[in-house]
Amino acid sequence: MSLKNILSKYAEKPSSLFLRFFITFFCASLPFAIFYALLIAFAGMPVNFNDKDIYGIKAIVVEICFAPFLALMFALFAYLGFSLGNFILKGFIYFLPDRK
Repeated sequence: MSLKNILSKYAEKPSSLFLRFFITFFCASLPFAIFYALLIAFAGMPVNFNDKDIYGIKAIVVEICFAPFLALMFALFAYLGFSLGNFILKGFIYFLPDRK
């Protein structure tokens, strides 16, 4: 098997890759958001939102609403990184010689 054939299998982009990234990062960040919400509720820690310290229930709501936004940012950067790497891999495969 040639290197070109081996790498061609890995150059295919999976379907709904961005959604997979988003769900994975959201599920990974949600426990930390809940833990931080518990710290806010019981320890009286503030959440800094628009350069204002927010306490209480409003701080918990802000923290829980921030989790999807954080997951969206991470998913976007991971998707862009994967797309760039996939583009470079396809360019590398194009210049590999065919084995006869």
